[in-house]
Amino acid sequence: MAPDPPGYFPPVRTIPPLSLPHQQTFILLHGRGLSWDTFGADFISTPFPLPLPSSLPSSLPSSVGKQEETRLYALRTLYPHAKFVLPVAPRQRATIYARSIIHQWFDGWHLSSSSLSSSSDDDDDGEEGNQEQEEEWRCIAGLRDTVAHVHELIRAETALVGGTSNVVLGGLSQGCAAGLAALLLWDGGESLGGFLGMCGWLVFERAVRGVLSGGDGYGRSDDDGYDPFEREDEEGAAVQQELCVEAKVVRVLREMLELDGYGQTCRPRSFDTPVFLGHGLADEKVPNARGRRAADYLRAAGFHVEWKVYPSLGHWYSGDMLADMASFLTQKTHWDRDNKPS
Repeated sequence: MAPDPPGYFPPVRTIPPLSLPHQQTFILLHGRGLSWDTFGADFISTPFPLPLPSSLPSSLPSSVGKQEETRLYALRTLYPHAKFVLPVAPRQRATIYARSIIHQWFDGWHLSSSSLSSSSDDDDDGEEGNQEQEEEWRCIAGLRDTVAHVHELIRAETALVGGTSNVVLGGLSQGCAAGLAALLLWDGGESLGGFLGMCGWLVFERAVRGVLSGGDGYGRSDDDGYDPFEREDEEGAAVQQELCVEAKVVRVLREMLELDGYGQTCRPRSFDTPVFLGHGLADEKVPNARGRRAADYLRAAGFHVEWKVYPSLGHWYSGDMLADMASFLTQKTHWDRDNKPS
């Protein structure tokens, strides 16, 4: 079977709300090699115990009393007015799987493990880390198309639910990495209701870390006198733009993805989006240290991040993680107990 052409995305799968009106939307990206039916459908219907009786929406039947305080629910029943949008990644040749054709959001690389699990967070210049840096270019075309695709979905759902605060973005593994890139580059003017990430990582981690360390993301410090974002005044003289760290992060990511234009110079509103990141300590595919670094760097860039670790969990999600996500959404979104925008 031939791979999908560049820029093509299979039809999006959607699961409608259990109850009308439609008031919220979850956009959930599957992991590499998976699809909507091997991730999304199960994810939204997997049961988990509500952490507190107060988490029960008041729209549930009054018969749910103290004897049912530990009753199991799923995201779909907890948010009956929510639509679940499950995009499908294109079928492309995966370099790390001997160029087999699989569903993937971008052509990735082997994530270095020895350097990322080092006791020193700043020491990832080992052989594996250097190889990863050399292979980052593989993801550019696919990730650029995926970010644009996700942004289109966010805009479409925003028009249906009355604002981005009623849209939650999330993903598993490579879907989490792609989703975080889409969040960082979101240019819609407002923050999302939240981000739910599972077993993921931050793309172009070194470039982001370079910006957060006071450089430009290319190994040069601000003291070097080089500014790739400088512009010219009307007389042709170079003018250096004053950028906040959030704008610098966005700009270096846009540059890495070879996107035209550099956006705004002030803090993007997308950085007000609350972020949940969960990771299994037994994850054999994406090192737990990679997820922790993503949380640390996002915090340093100005995001509110809730980071959770699950000791016996591998490269997947669990009921405990889902319960923590539900608690996170209760605390961080503007959705009230009747699942109506406040």
